[in-house]
Parts: sequence; structure tokens; C-alpha cells
Amino acid sequence: MKLPLSWLREFLTLDAETEELCQRLTMAGLEVENIERVAAGFSEVFVARVTGVDRHPNADRLSICDVDAGAAGRFRVVCGAPNVRLGMTAAFAKIGARLAGGVHGQGSGSLDDAQPLQAAVIRGVQSQGMLCSELELGLSDNHQGIVELDSDGTPGEPLQSYLQLPDVVLDIAITPNRGDCLSILGLAREIAALFAIPFQPPMFNSAPMAAGANRPDELSVDIEIRAPELCPRYAALAMNDVEVRTAPVWMRRRLELCGMRAVNNVVDVTNYVMLALGQPLHAFDLSRIAKRRIIVRRAADEREFETLDGILRGLQPDDLLITDRDKPLAIAGVMGGRNSEVAASTRTILLESAYFEPISIARTARRLNLRSEASYRFERGVDRAGQVSAILFASELLGRVADAKPSAPLNDVEPQAPVERHIEFDLASLNSLLGADIPSAEARRRLKSLGAHVDGDGRSRFVVVPPSFRPDLNEPADLAEEVARLAGLSEIPASLPSRSTRVATPNDARRFERKLREVMVGCGMVEAKTLAFIAPEENGRFPGFVAGQHTAVKVEPVRVVNPLSTELSEMRLSLLPGLLTALRFNLNREANAFHSFEIGRIFTQLDDVIGEAQRLAGISYGNYAMGGVDHSAVEAGFFTSKGILEACFLAFGIDDVSFEAPQPGSVPYLHPGRAARLSFGDEIFGFLGELHPAEALRLELSHPCILFELDSRYLMTYSNKEGQRVQAPPRFPAVRRDLALVLEEDVPADAVVRTIKALDLPLLESVELFDVYQGVAIPAGKKSIALACRYRARDRTLTDEEVNRTHGLVIEQARSRLGAELRL
Repeated sequence: MKLPLSWLREFLTLDAETEELCQRLTMAGLEVENIERVAAGFSEVFVARVTGVDRHPNADRLSICDVDAGAAGRFRVVCGAPNVRLGMTAAFAKIGARLAGGVHGQGSGSLDDAQPLQAAVIRGVQSQGMLCSELELGLSDNHQGIVELDSDGTPGEPLQSYLQLPDVVLDIAITPNRGDCLSILGLAREIAALFAIPFQPPMFNSAPMAAGANRPDELSVDIEIRAPELCPRYAALAMNDVEVRTAPVWMRRRLELCGMRAVNNVVDVTNYVMLALGQPLHAFDLSRIAKRRIIVRRAADEREFETLDGILRGLQPDDLLITDRDKPLAIAGVMGGRNSEVAASTRTILLESAYFEPISIARTARRLNLRSEASYRFERGVDRAGQVSAILFASELLGRVADAKPSAPLNDVEPQAPVERHIEFDLASLNSLLGADIPSAEARRRLKSLGAHVDGDGRSRFVVVPPSFRPDLNEPADLAEEVARLAGLSEIPASLPSRSTRVATPNDARRFERKLREVMVGCGMVEAKTLAFIAPEENGRFPGFVAGQHTAVKVEPVRVVNPLSTELSEMRLSLLPGLLTALRFNLNREANAFHSFEIGRIFTQLDDVIGEAQRLAGISYGNYAMGGVDHSAVEAGFFTSKGILEACFLAFGIDDVSFEAPQPGSVPYLHPGRAARLSFGDEIFGFLGELHPAEALRLELSHPCILFELDSRYLMTYSNKEGQRVQAPPRFPAVRRDLALVLEEDVPADAVVRTIKALDLPLLESVELFDVYQGVAIPAGKKSIALACRYRARDRTLTDEEVNRTHGLVIEQARSRLGAELRL
């Protein structure tokens, strides 16, 4: 919100310096982000009245004007502007004046570089000065005619004084809960409370309340509110004899200082009132409203509507519309329509001033990606009682700048009156909450300075009624914040709270997640955090899975009701799309490798039940280990990532995880021949594998990309809370015996290792796979699996007989359980 200090001075008198004002506002929660100092682009220019206009004897397009500049004198000026006329008030530059825009707009734009205005003889007639355009004064790019000032301007008054220059404009960041500060009035009220100075609220003429009641050409308008829960109040005023033209320079100047573009006098008045009071207004061309009837309703069956910017907007049934009997006229609180736009030919208008529910406006504006100054204020909440005063102020201004007159009494419809808030406020709890001792009288004064009504015994308990323009004050804590904020948090002494401390209850889930993160980092992975919102196409490519099922189960995504964009319209079914996006982001910045993991939630919808689950996902791409002088780099592959997961399982004392080939088509984003599903028994809890070649081609990846994702909560359930126990090195040596078994080629090697481990032989310390072979000397449809079996006893050195006996038992069980043959 931009605040010109010249406009602020209409509401209060402030003696503080600009820097002090900025510091007090910032400490009160209204951060001043920028200070813009606006200087005049001219000197020796005065308000003047044209007292005579004659045709130039030697030029058809020139006029000779008599100019009265008050105390500055009377002058005779040659003028070529087409809009010069007898009696108008204009800006007059004396001989010697400096103009940043130069004569006829030929200046440099800098007042310091401007040359003094010289006397000139134009077509035989001497000109004693110049009547200036906005371009020559450096006010705008308009040079179609000379500046026309209001008739109440005093001849001889310096134009700098008339335009309140130089000026200072503060750019203030308004937090979402302070919609009351999105106006000059609101900021003036806030500054008055901060500095404890008198505040002069604006007063408005109430004549339009009954205007035109007995006129035969009365243009009354009926109002029907069919959605009172979304629009509890709607006021409208019909005006006729409207002259649509350019707004006066003082109004356009203020709009531009506040960052708004001038359009025409009618639109500019609605914007001016919005900036001044914080209440958005809208002007309809009354002649385009069917049967002069306004209906406030939901869109229902309406599907499209063309807004003022010429774009056809798609509507949803719950969008709030302003309509007549035949058609929509505006999207309530967001933007008006082309079919009721005020044009140059408009002679009758209808002014709208309403209160719309913030959530409804925010939802519609966000979905349409249509953020206007009006919707920005409605979203944050406008004054529930400010509709009539805004429309009265607008009618005054329109009478002044557009010659408009009310043609019917103001129509104010309020089907739902606001509920008055009463907040019980205890001074003892205030001081306890703030940690400061604030006297009762001072707390009462500060609350009243905000516009609140305060009742109570005056000692310890108050009943506070917040003002209508502060919807954010709803409980005692809100009032406590206001009491502290007005004097600055510096008045609260720095002290430690007297609170007893106790050890927090251990959280197993948090401890598990912390250790899981440490293990993954220890394996060379870097943690990433990605958005939970995702595009529907990504959910289609990575459909996710349900842990604990015997087979793959199809789940539906959770759709976002009010998405920020179509690319973020669903909740993710998997963490992998976010990690792949991070991979592509890093590769685009010339990264050579990327090894990352994420611990986060996924969201599913199964049989209309929405659920969420905690997942661990990882991605490995490029060299996993760097090469050196005497060794080559290790490229990320299926087995490097499998090793990472096995290290993770080992750290948590999990030794019964099986890696098996997934069902065909159950994991469409993984390579069909380089993928595995992770399970405990028959219960699947994750997947590991290389990215499918089609996906790798789409992402333009030149190396294998390995992915894994598993349910971390499910993993926690099967983990040993004590983790891996540290043991002393063995005292006695181990004996290694290699075993080569010939099996059917579809028997997984992991199943062989697990079968032998399941024998639970006391002397069998470990079984490790070191070779898989198919080829010469191996029958077709068979494969050879070579295992290293280690035998050890804790209390003695094993004899060959003991090792042979146990090893023979391993061979016998492999034959009987797996149908294996010993390869000689």
C-alpha cells in the first residue's frame, strides 16, 4: 500500500519526521519497504485564470490569451492548445521558469538541466510566458492540450503548492490480517493511534440518501440478494447527467502516486474512494441493466463471462455474480463485465458498494488467476459498516468532476446484520501474557484509540467491542497484541519466563526418522524437500503404491479444490516426481551427478477414503564414487542403490527383507528387467529399480537413473529399536567353503541365500553371493549360483570334520528345498 504524505495530512497533523514515522510503523507491524521522494518538475509556474481569448491575426491555429496570475501579474500569452477557453484555470509559466519537460516536450526530463523560459515573438505577437501541458510540467506524457485545473484554484498560487509538491510516498507492506490498513483512512487512523494525536474522520453529505425521490425521471433500481451468506450487504446509487471525461489533474496525480492508472473520471472516482476509504466500488452503465434490477446470486448454470479486460472467464456454480434479469454483469468483488462497462457515451450510472465474504472472493480470484485491487481488499476483509459512507463520498466527487446528480434515493439492502463482538478482557491476564505491567487507564486509552468501545469497572476487567473495520480482533490475545504494539515492543522488559521445565516424552517416530536421515546421509545421499502439490500428468506417470498389500493396488490422487495452478492441482502419490524434477534442475546447471533422498508424505484416495503415508524415496544418477589415479569411478547402478538400502536395513537391525521381481506392469516407471519389489514375507513395502528407458528419454538422461521408494512407517514397525548391536571381534578364525549350485534360471539368488540362512545352523556365520553364471557347461534354462559360506565357533577353532558335517547339511537342504544340483 502506497501512502502519499500529502494525502495523509488531510486526516491528521503530524509533526514527526519521515524517518521516525517509518520506524514507528515498522515496529508496529506495518513495515515500510521503500521511501519515494517526489520532487516538482518545474519552477516559477503558477495557477492562473484565462480572462480573454482572441484569434491570432497571423495564424489560424493560435490564440492570444489574457492570463491573470494573481500576485504574479497579468500577462499576454500566445497559445496553440485546442482546449484553451475563456474562464478556464490553467498552469502558467513565467519568463525565467524552468520546465523538466521543456517547451513542447523537448526537455531532458531533469529540472537541473532545464533552460530558463525565454520571451518569444510568435508570428509577430510577443508571448510573455506559456500555458503548460502535463508533458511540459513532467506530470505525464499527455501533450494534447494545456493542463486544466479546478476552478477553485487561486490565481497566483504556486503550482507546487496547488499540487502539494514536493511529496513523500511510503510503500508499506500490509500483512494479510490488516485489511483495514489498505486505505489512506486506515493508515491515518493507525498513525493517530501510534502517535496519540487527534484524528479527523471524513464527513460526507447524506443528501443522496433521499435524492431524486420526487423527481419524475427517477431511475430507481431494485436489489435482490439471493446469496446473503456471501453478500450480507449491498448498496447502490443511481446517478444521471454524467459527463465522462478525463479526471482532474489532482485526482489523477494521487492515483498515480498510489500506483494506479487513470482511466476516466467515473472509474477514477471509484478507485480514488477505494484508496481513500478502503471500500471497493464499481460503476455500471445503468442503461445496460435490464429492467433496472440487480440480483446477487451464485453462478449456478452460468459457464462463461467476459470481464472488462476482454477475456472470457470460466465460471463454477459457487462463484458469486452480480446480474440483472437477463445476464451476468460482474464477478462479485473481482472484476466487472464488458457488457455493462462505462463508456464515453454513458450518461446514467449505477454505483455499487457491497460487502462480500472474503473466502468466497479469495477462492474465485485465485482460481481465475485474476487479482484486482478490489479483490485484494475484499479477500482481507473490508469495513462491514463502510458501504454507505463510501458511496456518499463517491457521489460527492462525481458531482464535482462529472456533473453527475443522484436520480433516486440510495438503496441499501442488508439481509444479514453483523453480529456485534464482545470480548472480555482481563488486565491481569494481559500483563501475564505480555510480561509487562501496563496500567488499566493506559490499556483502556490504547484500545479506544483503535476505535474500540470499552466498558468495565475500570480496574481489572473490560468488555471490549472492536470496531467494524477490525475483523481480526476476536479474542483477548488479539487485544493484548494491540496494546503492546501501539507503544512498541521495546516497553516489554527482557526477562526469562518463570516456567518449570521437564523432559519431553520420547517420540519413537521422530527418533526413527532422525536416525534414518543420518544413515542416508552417511551413504552419500543429500536430503531434498519438494512440493507436495503436483501435476496430474506426473501422478499418472508415477502412480504410487499401498504398503502392506500382497499385490499392487491402484489408488486415486487427492485433488486440490483451489489449486495455485493446473500444474499443482493434485497431491502427490509418490515422492519420485519431485526428486526427478530436482535432478533435471541440477543437470541443467551442469551438475554431473545427483544422489538425493527425501522423507515426506504422500496422499492417496482409496474407496473414497483419503489417507496419507510417510515415505522414504531416493534417486541416484552419475558417478556414485569418484575415480582416482589408480582406480576408475563407480557409476550409480541397481546394486549401488541396493547396497544403500541394505545398509539402512542393517542399521535398524532388519535382516528379513526380500528383493523380488515385481509383477509385470505393476511399476510402469521402472525398467522391466532391472527392478525389484521389497517385501516382508508377502507384504510389499517398497520398490527399487532403474528408471524406464522411455522416461529417461523424456527427461533427456544420458546415464542410468536408479530410483527407490519405500514406506518408512512400515519399515519402522519391523525395525529393531536397539538397532545393530556392537560386538567384540571374534577370537577364533572362520573357515570359508564355496558352494556352487545349479538351479532353474527363474529362482532368485536372494531366495537361495535366504533359504540357507533360514536353516539357522549354529556354526554358519554368513552366506554371501559372489557369482551367477549361465553358459558353457550349464544346461539350458539353468544357472549357476556361487556362494561363500563362512563357519565359525565362538569358543574354539573348528575342525575339518565339524565344517564338513555342517557344510554337507547345507548342500543336502539346498537339494531338498530348492531342487538344486551341486556343480562340480
